[in-house]
Amino acid sequence: MTMRHLRWSAHVYLMLCLLGTGVVWAQQDASHSGAAQASTTVTTAVVASRGNPVLPPMWAFGVLYGSYHDQAQVLSDMKQLRENHNGVLYWIDSSWLSGSYNKEPARYICFQFDPQQFPDATVMISTLRQNHFHFGVWEWPWVDQDCPLYKEGSSKHLFVEDATGHVANGKGWHGNKFTGVFDFTNPETVSWWQTLNQPLTDVGLNFFKLDTGGVYPKDGVLKDSSNSQDRYKTLYRKIPYEFSASANGGRGLVLTHTQHSTDADQYPGMWTGDSHATFDGLVAEMRIASSLNTPDTTAFWCGDTGGYNGVPDDELYIRWLEYTTFTPCQEFFGSKPTLTGSRFPWQFSKQAQDIFKSYTQLRYRLLPFSYSNAQIQYHVKPVQYQVRWIGSNQLVSGNGDSQILVQPITTAGSTTASVSFPVGSKWIDYWIGKIYQGGTSSTVPAPIDREPIFIRAGSIIPLGPVMQWVDQLPLDPLTLDIYPEGKTSYTLYEDDGVSTQYVSGAFSTTKFTSENSNKHEVVAIGASSGNYKGKPPERTYVLHIHQQGSSPAKVMRDGAGMKKLSSQGAFDAASDGWFFDAVAHILWVKFHISTSTATTVSL
Repeated sequence: MTMRHLRWSAHVYLMLCLLGTGVVWAQQDASHSGAAQASTTVTTAVVASRGNPVLPPMWAFGVLYGSYHDQAQVLSDMKQLRENHNGVLYWIDSSWLSGSYNKEPARYICFQFDPQQFPDATVMISTLRQNHFHFGVWEWPWVDQDCPLYKEGSSKHLFVEDATGHVANGKGWHGNKFTGVFDFTNPETVSWWQTLNQPLTDVGLNFFKLDTGGVYPKDGVLKDSSNSQDRYKTLYRKIPYEFSASANGGRGLVLTHTQHSTDADQYPGMWTGDSHATFDGLVAEMRIASSLNTPDTTAFWCGDTGGYNGVPDDELYIRWLEYTTFTPCQEFFGSKPTLTGSRFPWQFSKQAQDIFKSYTQLRYRLLPFSYSNAQIQYHVKPVQYQVRWIGSNQLVSGNGDSQILVQPITTAGSTTASVSFPVGSKWIDYWIGKIYQGGTSSTVPAPIDREPIFIRAGSIIPLGPVMQWVDQLPLDPLTLDIYPEGKTSYTLYEDDGVSTQYVSGAFSTTKFTSENSNKHEVVAIGASSGNYKGKPPERTYVLHIHQQGSSPAKVMRDGAGMKKLSSQGAFDAASDGWFFDAVAHILWVKFHISTSTATTVSL
């Protein structure tokens, strides 16, 4: 048998073990089918020159769930989410390897689904993908000495070794006493690691959750003699990210711990670690998150909504999810002993479920704004972070004229919050329309279903339709949520959401302007500039213009009068026209237009 046949047979064996088929290994050939803004960052394999943080796939901006569930539970979760809630990513934590957290150390990590819990992982993953979930698994960079793979790694010197040439002990916490650590500075190790993971991507894996801080043993000597913990952490992010990117045919995604390393923001993203399910834990998680947005961390981050350790009550779960609605990534996950290792909405009260649905729907509606801001984060220099912090207790989504200020509630029982408003503009209460002056502080209402949210006066916020998953519907109609104040603008960035072609210019921009003077409002939509695969040739726009004291006598588009509609229902049913909501003081305008054509609406 040739070496090629041995390698091929080994791959088939790994595939069979990984998928829990119960097939016995045989040696034969086979075949199968407020914060300071950073400046620039460093290079990546994707980006040809020094640049800003690279983009994960657009689907990563949806809602992410993790669990310790088995195959039957995972498919049940999927069914409930699709029937009643929102979501687009699902990962299985360490339980994909073993149903026992610390009594089967040899399975950590042998790259094999536990056949008792996952009798047919291929069907499970395929079903998830058919239902528009992107799939991931937990991994760490260690192989237990009792795993069959350990002997191969040791004999071929693929693990980090000490100065005497023996395998350095990586240890672990799943009952492990001795583990080998992948030496990612060794090209042969990288190739081996990719081979071990190939069966996963062959059946639909899209991303990795990478545990540990990504360091190698202190007594270890790296193959390339760099002996740099920083280099090792960088490679521990880079190699899985690029493998994920290859599997996805474009962009990759990893979730790693928040330890700093060179080039980290070129391999998105991170999660903020194992937080505690208390309000103090929420404050601590926010403090960690506020330290990110740097070249050696990430611009794409999230935390375990509800807290990892312990059991959140309804109030904490609600307040935490209200906050993470506005973080770059939103994920729900908990420790194995608590709520069966997950944070799904149906594990909480009816009120919590309703609020969960309301806020996750808001997150999906904000997708055109948040994803455009992530593109601005890449294309515009110096870098303008999609989400930034004021201290460690306020979030701002967006930049320039269009910003959303979020004041998370971090104290149990609170129904009000003290808010300090950034100087330089007015701020409008998202819920009731009350205006606050920048540079002032005020106590504002914060009932359990209303996190204090404020819109910068002058903002133009693009909104999409309510969706259950990213790409369920085209961003048509595109709603422009406009809060007039002087002359302001927002530029919408769009691309295909999956490829890396945005790096070489495959994206488009559309500039929106709002000019308000002498009680007259003019909204201009520029012709779209640039191109990418899948760019819409035309779309419907809905203008949602706030703070209108009275109905205008007429609404003109490009000099021609538009039809006035008698009710909200008539407006919703029409393809063109306008309607004034006298109760909410909002003017609605709708029209359909080529994306290559500019247009102006005046009141």
